[in-house]
Amino acid sequence: MLRIYGLSLSLALSAVFIGELSLVQASPLWQEGPASEGDPDLERLSRAFERLAEKVRPAVVQIRANQKAKPDGESGPQRPNNSRGSGFVINAAGYILTAQHVVDGAGEIEVLFHDRKRARARLIATDGQVDVALLKVERKELPVLALGDSDGLKVGELVASLSYPFGRESSLSFGIISRRGRSQNVLAGFDFIQTNAGASAGSSGGPLVNIRGETVGMVTMASQNGTMGFAVPISVIKNIIPRLEKGEKIVWGWLGVRVSELTLEAADKLGVSPARGVFVNSVLPGQPAEKGKILPHDVILAVNGVEIDNPRELTRLISGTEAGSEVKLTIFRKGGVVQRSVILAPKPKETEGREG
Repeated sequence: MLRIYGLSLSLALSAVFIGELSLVQASPLWQEGPASEGDPDLERLSRAFERLAEKVRPAVVQIRANQKAKPDGESGPQRPNNSRGSGFVINAAGYILTAQHVVDGAGEIEVLFHDRKRARARLIATDGQVDVALLKVERKELPVLALGDSDGLKVGELVASLSYPFGRESSLSFGIISRRGRSQNVLAGFDFIQTNAGASAGSSGGPLVNIRGETVGMVTMASQNGTMGFAVPISVIKNIIPRLEKGEKIVWGWLGVRVSELTLEAADKLGVSPARGVFVNSVLPGQPAEKGKILPHDVILAVNGVEIDNPRELTRLISGTEAGSEVKLTIFRKGGVVQRSVILAPKPKETEGREG
């Protein structure tokens, strides 16, 4: 009888324990969110971002560039140097844009598509000045990204960057145009588009798109911490795509001067008021500047009517114009302004110093 009583007590205690456990399970430590929608405006914005991602992602690809391994007599073949980047389809017949530095020196280029299929790509042409490469794969009816107009971008405008920074899945980041630089009426003289849409290793070659899903730039650089990206304006790339499609190599211009910032002290001595332009320290013998009668101590104020304020702008304008082109320089010399026409030449292989 005692044994039965003990068993009954044990069963009773077990029932109490199970009841307490049920109470614990019925009262979780967290609180579930309400089933109702949040702020209507934010909900609409969120759905707009979702639609933008659905529209753009299928045309963004990962680029895998594998360099050929070189034989090593002592330790066998060396491990190939593999580069990873991103790209985007611009034509349904299989034409893809990416950054030149992603595929530079590659022996084999492989493209990973949004549908997980892979294909070998043929390199059509590259341009190191713009940092762009045109690839071709043997696939048809691919999803395509439309190319927009980067000249109309405004600081503060919403943009998104899409790329493959971490592996086999594409990544989407939103931000704004932080700085767009000045558009120039030359073939490839440009400022990068600066954006806080995230960029990191593997993002190079990926598109920067506006809220309509149009490509306005191609990301080619990022800040060290990945919070700032720099993109080549798509209008610059569109200017040279026809040349790349033909496999042409574009030779960019060279002036042949050493220049520096025009200091306020130098501007006062020369009589340049207000202080502007760049100071010509020296003219390289036999180069276009000498042939165009540019002299040391000249101050270059403008190139083809575009005013310049520092050596970087001069270099960008000159190196963004094809060799063989004529440029008109506005020069301040001995208290007056003169005009000089110079025919640009290809840049010599060996150059040093701050030159244009």
